Amino acid sequence: FDCLAVLLSSKQNLSLFLEAQGIELMLRCIREKVHSGFCSLKVLFFALSSTDSKKACERFVDVGGLKTLFSVFMGRSLSIPKPAKCSDAGSKVSTASDKNGKRAKKVTLAKKEWLQGIENNMIHILYSLTRHLDDNSPFDAKARLIAKFVEDDCIKCDRLLELFLKYDTKMRQAEIKYLRSEEADMAEAEGIDIEFAALHARLQGGGDLYHRASAILAYLISSSKRCCGHITEQLKVQNSGIVVIKTALHEFASVLDQGEQRQQIISLGALM
Repeated sequence: FDCLAVLLSSKQNLSLFLEAQGIELMLRCIREKVHSGFCSLKVLFFALSSTDSKKACERFVDVGGLKTLFSVFMGRSLSIPKPAKCSDAGSKVSTASDKNGKRAKKVTLAKKEWLQGIENNMIHILYSLTRHLDDNSPFDAKARLIAKFVEDDCIKCDRLLELFLKYDTKMRQAEIKYLRSEEADMAEAEGIDIEFAALHARLQGGGDLYHRASAILAYLISSSKRCCGHITEQLKVQNSGIVVIKTALHEFASVLDQGEQRQQIISLGALM
């Protein structure tokens, strides 16, 4: 699966993957809710996230990928791929000695990393869809994506906002931890740009997912009055407002190279 994911960085390989119904196969693996589903999410992440992935994103919607995607996105335990029992993440700690030892800590960490990996892939896939689906996409792809967020009283918007705020907190905690560390003191003594180093810590600590979640929220706000109203109202409940999303978009654009992706983020900010 890892080799396949890397190969999809090639435009030619991506075209062959689509012709061979690769997206359909990955979705089938995810629906099986077994170990391969985790790997399939990673393959889809690579297939949908390159600059040449517009057709792949449209194909993903056309073959019913949204239903499978959002079942996992909502964190429903029955929909999340389960790790193999032979892996650390799929292991069970049975004996009393194991529960209090290194084995228990290893299993707990592996389970946490498994769920984190799924969450990471889900946010990247959703971001890729918002990046490539537009009003000209066939199969009513954009409208179908927006409709998923509107249905059930915008419950998926709530989930997305929950993840946005979660990674905002994690990112800030990572920055504070770095600034209080000996590593930061040594970097400052060596003349290294502390602001740049702190930004790197923010990105490593959850900033990357925070930025992408903000872009998805901005896409929804600019595309749907219903989503805009609901997200705005939920932010008010958190004693916040749309400005936090605009701030996240501004920071996201600042870390991107000049190009189409950066311009799209700037445009989303201007539409809000």
